[in-house]
Order: sequence, then structure tokens, then C-alpha cells
Amino acid sequence: YPQLERVHLTDYKVRILDSGSATGAVTRVLIDATDGERTWTTIGVSANIIEASWRALEESLVFGLLHLQS
Repeated sequence: YPQLERVHLTDYKVRILDSGSATGAVTRVLIDATDGERTWTTIGVSANIIEASWRALEESLVFGLLHLQS
């Protein structure tokens, strides 16, 4: 996927949605990315911050690929 060379992460934000749940709190990750022409934001949600981050990153890359191929 050589098109991914144009996709760059511009911001990464983490928010705890239910801080009262301590270690079971739900985490929301927002990733802003750009291809140099347009910018988009994707979201990942999970009790596990790594999984939430992965979901947001995966969605961002898929979105970028779909729009760069069109």
C-alpha cells in the first residue's frame, strides 16, 4: 500500500469516558490524520487503551486508503 506514505498522524487524544469505574473505565481514542489535502478524525473505544488506539488507527488508515484510491 504505497498510498499510505501520504497518510500522517497529526493528533492523538485519549479520554476516559467513565472515570468512576477505575480500571474498568472505557477509553476513547481520537486520531486526526491527513493526506496533505484533507484531514479526518477516527475514533476507537474500548476498556483497553491499546485496543482503543488500534481501532482508531486502523480506521484512520482504511479511511485514508479508500479516499486515496478514489
